[in-house]
Amino acid sequence: MLKALTKWVMLRCVSITVLIVHPILMMFRSKGRIRSLWTGSPIINMAINAKAERLLGANSDSLVFETYYITNAFTYDLSRWRKLPVFGILLPYIILLWACLRYDRFHFYCDRGMLVSPEKYRFDEGEFKLLKKIGKQIIFWTYGSDVRTRHRTMMLGKYNCCLHCPSPKNHCICNDEDGQEVHSLIAEYGLAVFSMGDMTEYTPDSIKDVYFWPVDLDADDGRRYTPAFPNADADRPLVVVHAPNHRHFKGTDYLIETIRKLQGEGLPIELELVERKSNLEALQIYRRADVIFDQCLIGFHGYLAQEAMALGKPVMCFIRKPDEYLLHPKECPILNTPPDRIEDVLRDLQENRTRLGELGRQGRKYIERYHTLEMFALRLKEQYLQLGV
Repeated sequence: MLKALTKWVMLRCVSITVLIVHPILMMFRSKGRIRSLWTGSPIINMAINAKAERLLGANSDSLVFETYYITNAFTYDLSRWRKLPVFGILLPYIILLWACLRYDRFHFYCDRGMLVSPEKYRFDEGEFKLLKKIGKQIIFWTYGSDVRTRHRTMMLGKYNCCLHCPSPKNHCICNDEDGQEVHSLIAEYGLAVFSMGDMTEYTPDSIKDVYFWPVDLDADDGRRYTPAFPNADADRPLVVVHAPNHRHFKGTDYLIETIRKLQGEGLPIELELVERKSNLEALQIYRRADVIFDQCLIGFHGYLAQEAMALGKPVMCFIRKPDEYLLHPKECPILNTPPDRIEDVLRDLQENRTRLGELGRQGRKYIERYHTLEMFALRLKEQYLQLGV
């Protein structure tokens, strides 16, 4: 009770300060580039999307209160400050105050804002009320577990990411009623919600054609994604690389079981699992792959597939509805691989090594043509024009 009262008091203090200072600040602030902040869950592509928005002329930053081991490449990483006992509690409110006075546009995922809600995958509505009251633009994006509900997922088909979930309600928003409540809040305060792939199944009113997982091919002066096309040498084992963040959602056990079976038959094939590695460490391992296995249950690819294609690697992944989920699906070389197709696909790649290089080059071309920062920025610009922002 005391904690809830403390949070209410702090939000009231922030709101009163903002409502007094913001109009005065706006009077003296010269009009120029829009200031945009991407914040909330530390998703890997957040900082990349902010960089793409800068191509449109915005002063675009990214801010997180915690980071995963994958990356910490954000404009503002406050994870160290967040761990301090007293300041950690006050920090989100201080940042909210600062952000209200500094930024014009706010980007959130569908599971949290700057303020921490007492419930996982929920918002503190007071934050959005304040932003809306002072005329800020609020845009929502999806990444997967922030919108995925169990009943809807199980209805998608035989293979789905809830099939082997070890602890429902811990990894996704899960409950349909909770999901509806969150989306009602998003509809009330957001200008739009952008979604793609299987995430569109849970966000029927979202904008679906922006495809917001671009690859920064110029990162590290172009070295990060220098293509490493597979070797067609049939005298060495086929190297399969798989990088699951959660094995039970990605169908890792199906892959391991299949590869053990093929190895038992004498097929030269190896599996390398990449877990709890930074993005830069993982990329070095991806370079050694002949083929990269994304997942076989969710029904849509992740950012791993984007990076794999940028590196010139063939990708195995289950795509539930290719014509609906993929951008220019006829040009996308991802090998559609549900669990019951893993063995056939691996056998074919092992026996037809020349396909590896062909698929790798098609993937690189696909990324260059449709999924660069520049192409994402053009799609985003078109949507901004339609939204009138």
